Amino acid sequence: MKSDQRLDLSGVVIPFSLALCKSTLARMAAGAVLEIRLRDHDTLQDLVIILERSEDDVLAWEKQEDCYYLWVRKCSGCQ
Repeated sequence: MKSDQRLDLSGVVIPFSLALCKSTLARMAAGAVLEIRLRDHDTLQDLVIILERSEDDVLAWEKQEDCYYLWVRKCSGCQ
């Protein structure tokens, strides 16, 4: 999937991964797509739940070898 920016959170755990994710999204343009790389399945699940409750859109996630990839679109109405 095409992304506008990438964030490597492998080795970073909740709540730091969430803080880094939200901070990165805040600096992105509305509608831009962030690709997030993770290694921990529990962190992935937590991020998906939290992001689904926000105004940002979880587009997809998949596992590739020993990493998980998550794509999030910044809320279109957000500045």
